[in-house]
Amino acid sequence: MKKILSIVIILISVLVIWSRNFSYNPEKTAVYVTNNALNRSHTCCAWFVMRAMQAGGCPIGIYPAYYYSKVLPKYGFKVIDTKDYKKGDIIVFPAIKNHIFGHIAIWNGEQWVSDFKQKSMFPASGYRFAKYKIFRYKKIPNILRWVFVGLFFILSYLIIYMVNMSMPE
Repeated sequence: MKKILSIVIILISVLVIWSRNFSYNPEKTAVYVTNNALNRSHTCCAWFVMRAMQAGGCPIGIYPAYYYSKVLPKYGFKVIDTKDYKKGDIIVFPAIKNHIFGHIAIWNGEQWVSDFKQKSMFPASGYRFAKYKIFRYKKIPNILRWVFVGLFFILSYLIIYMVNMSMPE
């Protein structure tokens, strides 16, 4: 019974880790956000960007716009320091006066888009002096994911083995 329980726990653990894998498609994200943009801002940039990212394969949830600077790295996005934007790049602005939730937008290959098509990277004049961050998705190679799963499997097995050794028959 203990061995069956151990195997089930290990398999569930591996499946949970493996399920965190996704394939973010910047092209689909850019198309979705562009096709669904409104004529003007409706102060719901985070909702539109989240929906676009989900359409592009990223299983992300809704947060205040400024908070995506903390969330995006957990999904494999890295801060970049370039003006050479690529489709699917994401810009995140902090909260500022009169814009308490900050701002977030996606580069569609031609312009920044959030809940509307922006005329520049700055959706409002107040953001011109804000310290923004630009993120780009960096896919983790499959081999590294497998190494991580393997290490987790070994660690899980050792923990279960130690627990089983301490339990009476």
